[in-house]
Amino acid sequence: MITKLATLITDFFMVHLAGELNVSQHTVHSYRDTFKMFLNFSATYLKRTIDRLSIEDLSAEVILPFLNDLETSRGNSVRTRNVRLAAIHSFFRYVLTREPALSALGHRVLAIPFKKNIHDPLGYLSEEELRTLLSEVDRSTTNGERNYVMLALLYDTGARVQELLDLTPTDFRFESPAYVKITGKGRKNRICPLLPQTAKLVAAYLSDQKRTNEDINPLFLNHCGQKLSRFGVRYLLKKYLAGAQQKLPTLGRSGISPHTMRHSKGMHLLQSGLPLIVIKDILGHADVKSTEIYVQIDLEMKRIALEKAGTPSSASKFVRHMTPDLLEWLEAL
Repeated sequence: MITKLATLITDFFMVHLAGELNVSQHTVHSYRDTFKMFLNFSATYLKRTIDRLSIEDLSAEVILPFLNDLETSRGNSVRTRNVRLAAIHSFFRYVLTREPALSALGHRVLAIPFKKNIHDPLGYLSEEELRTLLSEVDRSTTNGERNYVMLALLYDTGARVQELLDLTPTDFRFESPAYVKITGKGRKNRICPLLPQTAKLVAAYLSDQKRTNEDINPLFLNHCGQKLSRFGVRYLLKKYLAGAQQKLPTLGRSGISPHTMRHSKGMHLLQSGLPLIVIKDILGHADVKSTEIYVQIDLEMKRIALEKAGTPSSASKFVRHMTPDLLEWLEAL
């Protein structure tokens, strides 16, 4: 017997996510993993088998312990916890459209807040560090040239790793003005301009591979002829970092990942004087607030530099004048 819960979950994935929203396979897999963990946890928590679970069992009283278990038992970060909760929220928003009678249950679940995440400092590479990293790649081999093009393109476009790996030769225009079409989150396309030297680099790489601009296969392939994976990119970056840090010790710091290349591009664009709204479009941010993090980091760097510079010894001491009435003082701010 097919239960209402099974029907709702099946339709959520097949009809809603794949059919109506046309989300990426990456999103489908993320949501799938969330529900596998959530259903297993719920069955254990309620002491019954998964096929005995009902939609009413997946209440806020079960979801909250599940989220807590992710952090305590599985050691997941707050960010991962929030990703899992976002998947559950998405499911219950769908449930509300299908089953109005479950309105009370759905609204209680949707009222579960995301946990505030304390972000790690935004890391990025200086121009010297970037040059040192790229110089570590041996371009005399076929794989070495592929890796060099990959890292150069990852920086020049500011693309997310998956966006880079999804590129095909057909996405590129090499004539001036050169650009690449990137498919980002939500299947949204954006046009990213390419520096002339990067366009020549990619064109030469394709020519050496005897591939044309009409090739619809992934741009970067592994030794099996399949699309390079995100884990493969991370592995290659760490390999080159290990050698590069011998020349430049600052590259030995923790936290450098493929996404650091994207942050580096954002910071360098800001420091070159490019308007924030333009940087937003290049990086494919949905909201300019996501781009403002680069401004905040840049201002913090300037503040630290000013503090290190110090002040003249003859500078007069600042005296804070307070009025007796604190509320009046606050009102005057």
